[in-house]
Amino acid sequence: MSDDAIEALDETSRWHARKVTYFAGNWSQLSCLIPDFNIEDFKADGDAPANPYRKTVVRLPRTPFEQPIPVETVSNTYTLAQHKEVAEKCFEGIRFARIATSDLRCEVGLSELGEWMNLRIYFPEEFNYNPTDGKPLGLRVECFNSVDGSSRLVILLGWIRFICSNGMVIGETKAELRDTHDKHMNLKRVVEAVFDGLGKVGIDLDRLRRWEQRKIDEDKLRRWVNKTVTDAWNKKAACRVFHICLYGNDVEIADPFAPGEATEKPVLERLKVDGAPDKAENLYDVSQALSWVATDRNNAEERIEWQSNIPSLVESLAQSVQIR
Repeated sequence: MSDDAIEALDETSRWHARKVTYFAGNWSQLSCLIPDFNIEDFKADGDAPANPYRKTVVRLPRTPFEQPIPVETVSNTYTLAQHKEVAEKCFEGIRFARIATSDLRCEVGLSELGEWMNLRIYFPEEFNYNPTDGKPLGLRVECFNSVDGSSRLVILLGWIRFICSNGMVIGETKAELRDTHDKHMNLKRVVEAVFDGLGKVGIDLDRLRRWEQRKIDEDKLRRWVNKTVTDAWNKKAACRVFHICLYGNDVEIADPFAPGEATEKPVLERLKVDGAPDKAENLYDVSQALSWVATDRNNAEERIEWQSNIPSLVESLAQSVQIR
C-alpha cells in the first residue's frame, strides 16, 4: 500500500525531552516507518578493543540513502525488543481473541531517532462504551517500547473518548505488562497481556455504568479536589479539574503565587472542554474531567501514568458519594 495512505497527525508529545511525532493508518502501512536496530560492540573504531561491559544499540538504515546511527549504550545483559516484534505480539493477542486485525486503525508515535515507540490499536465499534451523554468511548491497546534501555516495555488496554481524544486506563481490571529489557524478558507475555485484558472488558463496562449512576455533591467534590487530587497530581491540575467539573471550562491559574487551596485560586478561562457538561452530575463526568487534564500532559510516559491514576481517584470520591 502506498505511503500516501499514511496520515500525519497533529499530535505531538515529548519523550526524554525529544519530540515524538504520530502517524495513523493500518499496521501494514505504518510498519514501514519503524526502523530496526542491532546490538553491536561498543568500541572507538573497527580495530579497537570492545568495551567488555557495554554494548551499542544501532539504528539500521531504512533506505539506501541512510547510514547506521548509534542511539545508546546498554549493558551486556540488555535484551533488545524490536518495535515490530512487540507490535506483532500485540496483534497475535488480539487474534487469539478471535478479532480480525487486518483492518484495525492504528497510530504510531516515534521519537526522532525511532528509539521509542507508542503504538495504539483501536478495536471495532462493537467494543465501544456508549454512555448516556451520547459521546462514545473506544477501546484500544497501547504499547510503549524503547530500544535504548531507558524505558520499560508497557502493554495495557484503555479507553479513549472520541469527541476530545481523552484517554483513560482502568488499570485495576486490565492485564498490564510493565517489563524491563533484561535477560528475563519474554515477549510471549505481550500476547497473554492483550488476550487476558480483552477477557476483562466487561468488568470495565460495569464500572463505567456504576460511575454514571453515582451522583456527586459539590462540597464533597471540593474537599476531594483540595486533598486527594492535589496530593496525587498537583494544585494546578486539581484547580483545572475543579473548574471543568463545576463549569465545563478549562482554566489556568492567574497568579501561581496566590494563597489558598486549589479551588480558591484566581483563574483565567482557557476554553470550553469538548463534551463536558455545564456542570458535572456524576462520577463518570468527573472521570472525564480527570481524563482531559491527564491527556494534556506533554510527556508521553507521564501522560499514561496520570491516565492510569484516574480509577483510584474516582473511587476515592465514590467512597463519600451516596446513590440518589
